[in-house]
Amino acid sequence: RELGYPKLMIDFLSPGILGVVVASLVAAFMSTVSTSINWGASFITNDLYRRFIKPDATQPQLVLVGRLSSILVTVLGAIAAFLATDVATVFRLVIAIGTGSGLVLILRWFWWRVNAAAELTAIVASFFVGMATSLVPAFKIEDFGLRIMFITATVTILWVMAMLLTPQESDATLEEFYRRTLPGGPGWQQQRMKTGLSPAQDLGKDLQKVLASILLLFGALLATGGFLLLKPNIGWIFLIMGVLGWVWLRQLNKSKILPMPRPGLDDDDFV
Repeated sequence: RELGYPKLMIDFLSPGILGVVVASLVAAFMSTVSTSINWGASFITNDLYRRFIKPDATQPQLVLVGRLSSILVTVLGAIAAFLATDVATVFRLVIAIGTGSGLVLILRWFWWRVNAAAELTAIVASFFVGMATSLVPAFKIEDFGLRIMFITATVTILWVMAMLLTPQESDATLEEFYRRTLPGGPGWQQQRMKTGLSPAQDLGKDLQKVLASILLLFGALLATGGFLLLKPNIGWIFLIMGVLGWVWLRQLNKSKILPMPRPGLDDDDFV
């Protein structure tokens, strides 16, 4: 199955177009790999080494750690690539490792009580639970859907316990975070009252935009598929759904959007 796309390229594309497509695929691959390497090195250097191992590290030391981390991430990636049997397995493993921490990484923007201990617990637990249920025979869950549900539920229980058993972030930290980001929703009502600052955006309206965008995107995609597969009834149904989503989104976008404040700038700096 993985060779289907290259075979179609060879069979149906002219030499010139084939070269352009191959070059674009190589460029996309290089971009993805370089981004992953830089992200991994940045995580190790800034979030682990400088924060927990050596907070007073100098810039040359951080540069050295970053370079060594880049080599480490590259070597680990190469080993994983050689051990992988197919792309689908790797893709499922990546999803399994990262799915458990998704909820807490979203909720931290909507609820002040989510602290660093909860986030760290979610990330670490998601990695180990995902690896165990994907690779360890004694704990492996063959059904991918059940595996994702189990990982999400288990990791959620762990990070909620960690959050409740550890102290909250200091009021100064929470207020500074709120001043910088001005998040919406009821989860930051306490900081909103203390600072006297209104949220930068309306959470309810943002959720409506998400729903409208979902209608627009899925309506357009499924309508196109319906017409291409000669199923006009399905095509028209989803086309109407997409148009409704587009109209809804346009109405929501007509409302005035306040600019997001940036540290160091006053309200008068925004035009």
